[in-house]
Amino acid sequence: IIYMYTLQVQSSSDLQDIKKARLLLKSVITTNPKHGPGWIAAARLEQETGRLVVARNLIMKGCDTVPKSDDVWLEAAKMHSKENAKAILAKAIRYIPTSKKIWLAACKYEGTIEAKKAVLRRALELIPHSVDLWKAAVELENPDDARVML
Repeated sequence: IIYMYTLQVQSSSDLQDIKKARLLLKSVITTNPKHGPGWIAAARLEQETGRLVVARNLIMKGCDTVPKSDDVWLEAAKMHSKENAKAILAKAIRYIPTSKKIWLAACKYEGTIEAKKAVLRRALELIPHSVDLWKAAVELENPDDARVML
């Protein structure tokens, strides 16, 4: 499954491989719908074969099916535009408010320093002992304000 991440269809046997992989991944997400990596793999296969709409629909269904998987949410954000990614991550935060990875990704998608700071402040309210979040917040501050924060 992993080799398909850099997939390029060059022959009819490649097309058969894609069909087999599609069938296999459909089986994975049908028999074990709570397995986040299955949703990610299925969506990536569709993305790599040029079916971005199908990929986006699959990964969003994965988000609905496995709402506590931060990896599924992060993959969904990557597959969408910046504005949609921000909305997806905001929804993810409602399901898993203590995920450092989700908060850091949400910060990355913000356009201004002030918006990034606001996201990190909110994250630190919920996860005050996260070294990664504190580090990201301090890096956005000027040296004097950083000292006050610490």
